[in-house]
Amino acid sequence: MRIVLAFSNDSAADKVRLMLEGAGFEIDNVICRSGAELIRRMENYDDAVAVMGYKLPDMIADEIFESLPDGSKLVSIVKPERLHDIENEDIFIIPLPVSRQKLISSLEVFTGNVSSARGRAARDPEEARIIQQAKLLLRERFHMSEQQAHRFIQKRSMDTGAKFIDTARLILEI
Repeated sequence: MRIVLAFSNDSAADKVRLMLEGAGFEIDNVICRSGAELIRRMENYDDAVAVMGYKLPDMIADEIFESLPDGSKLVSIVKPERLHDIENEDIFIIPLPVSRQKLISSLEVFTGNVSSARGRAARDPEEARIIQQAKLLLRERFHMSEQQAHRFIQKRSMDTGAKFIDTARLILEI
């Protein structure tokens, strides 16, 4: 999976690029400086993730996501005060400050590359059952889709620093 970076600040773009390249991610060789440029770049790839801040000079994350080709993924690295400004639930949000490990782990989880990137074994059947039960509970109680329930658990895990399975267990205890 290719990663396309979009930042108006050169320093931020370089920091993120170095963190991701050091972890073995395939980074597009062009750093986009505007939303329009990011959208054009993303049209070149079938399987890509855009990583950006909250806004670029011409567009904010929500506007960009709506214009991306189908199947594209967007990660937005934002200041804590901007967390609730992003309305689209399909945008993966990483709050600042972000460490190298947090960025890498977040992208691995978001792109579904955790086991291949880290060589982990498949999830234990008991853990898989607990996660499915938690998703089912969210779907029934809050009328979420399967994807929304997964994203809810994922986001709650990232926000609290808890493991995905531990967050699923907590949901079942409610």
